[in-house]
Amino acid sequence: MNERHLKGGVMVRRPNAGHRGKTKPRSKRFLIYSGGIVTEVEYFQYVRRHLFGDYVKSLRIKNGEVDDPVRVEADGVDPKTLVDGAVELLQEDKKDAQKESYDPFSVVWAVTDVDDFGKNGDKLRAAVDKGHRNGVEVIISNPCFDVWLIDHKQSCPSSYTQTPDCEKLAKKLGLIDMSRNRNNPKHICQKEIAGKYAMAAKNAQRHMSEQQRRIRGCKPSSGDYAPWTDVPKIVDTLIEEYKTLIKKGEEKTL
Repeated sequence: MNERHLKGGVMVRRPNAGHRGKTKPRSKRFLIYSGGIVTEVEYFQYVRRHLFGDYVKSLRIKNGEVDDPVRVEADGVDPKTLVDGAVELLQEDKKDAQKESYDPFSVVWAVTDVDDFGKNGDKLRAAVDKGHRNGVEVIISNPCFDVWLIDHKQSCPSSYTQTPDCEKLAKKLGLIDMSRNRNNPKHICQKEIAGKYAMAAKNAQRHMSEQQRRIRGCKPSSGDYAPWTDVPKIVDTLIEEYKTLIKKGEEKTL
C-alpha cells in the first residue's frame, strides 16, 4: 500500500497499481466539500455512517481512504474559494488515480449557502460557473442549511428567507442544539432527523417552485428563490449509487 498526505493532513491509502484488474469493479467514489464546518459536516457524516456504516466497517475503511464511498471535508471559506479548493482536490485525485490505477471521484460537490455570501453575488456566481467548467457541482442552501433541517419536521415556510429566522425555527423544532460548545455552538440533534429523509425531501419540494428553480439557475446569489435546498441531490445520488452496498430498505430509515 502506498500512502500520501492530502490537503488538511488527511492520510489516504492507495491500492497497489494493477490491483483493480484482479477484482470486481468498485463502486463510485464521492467527495463532499463543505463551506460549513459544523452543521453540514455533521449531517453528511451522519448520512455516510447511516447508509454505509457496515460496509465501511467490514472493509476496515477510514474516512478519506480510496475505498471510502463518501469522503467529507470542510473549509469555512466563501463559495469561490471553496470551489477553487474542490477543483484542486479533484484534479489531484485524478492524477493520483491514473498513476496508482484506481477510480477517481465520480462526483464532487461543493456545499455552500447564500447567507452572507449573497451580498457578494460575484463570488457565488463565479463559484457556480467555475464548478460547471471543472466538474464540481455547487450545492446551494438559501438562505442557509437550516432550511433542509426544518424540512425534516415541516415544509420550511415560504416567508423564512433570512438566516436568523431559519435558525430560530430550527431551534424551536428541536433540530439544533446551541448549548454544547461556545466555540462551535450549533449542532444537529440527529435523533430528530433520523428516519425522516423521505418526508424531508417531499417537504422541500413543497416550498421550491418552478419559478424559484429558474431564479436559482440564473441568479444563484439572489434571495428571491429562498427558501431553497439542493441537499437532496446529494443524498438521492448516494442512495441510488450504493443500493448494492447498503442493507435492503436501509435508506428508508435515513
